[in-house]
Amino acid sequence: MRWLAWIFAFFSVAAMADEARIREAISGINPMIEIKSVDAVAQTPFFEVILMSGERIYTDKSGLYFVAGDLYNVGIGDLQNLTEISRRVDRQAILEDLDPLKLVVFSPVVEVTHRLLIFTDIDCGYCRRLHSEIDQLLKYGVEVRYAAFPRAGVGSDSYDKYVSVYCANDQRAAMTLAKAGEMPEAATCDNPVSGQYQLGQKLGITGTPTLIFENGEMQPGYSHWKDLLERMNQLDS
Repeated sequence: MRWLAWIFAFFSVAAMADEARIREAISGINPMIEIKSVDAVAQTPFFEVILMSGERIYTDKSGLYFVAGDLYNVGIGDLQNLTEISRRVDRQAILEDLDPLKLVVFSPVVEVTHRLLIFTDIDCGYCRRLHSEIDQLLKYGVEVRYAAFPRAGVGSDSYDKYVSVYCANDQRAAMTLAKAGEMPEAATCDNPVSGQYQLGQKLGITGTPTLIFENGEMQPGYSHWKDLLERMNQLDS
């Protein structure tokens, strides 16, 4: 079986050579571009290049041509967004790394059936509407985890309100009060609000609410709680 080892070694060396060529080509465009990874896209002639900014570009092993945008696989009666599949994997890793102690978490009293991460803005109208339905989600075992995304940016009024919510003695009560349009009691502490806002930007979030499901799928915008529950149940089936 030694010949198998030789074949694997050959392809491994070839892949490393391709990666080096691609990295060199990108550095030749602009040495300031930071590359996170270069990986072959299975069953295609393409390589996916992920930049430290989170952007994805595609090239072949020559590294002479690059395409920015989503890569699709067209099959009979099927269209797969390969780029989105790759993004989901990244989001799942981010979900695993998120410290729940740095999120504002609403946990159900019943057994947890789903976990839903929501990037939210205190002053966002549709965020408030979604929060008004949170008891229904909790009733069906959905744990809602809030991450901060003050749309006006760091230092804005929405940012300060989120800091006050996070630093409150009772985060959930403060969040519900703020989502009802009331001003939370001013408070400060060591907080993750700025970091979560930057994370949201890296994920490509531009508006709120933005929902991320356990499988890494991301949904911008509001959905009725019944639709959300149905979707989560489908993702689990």
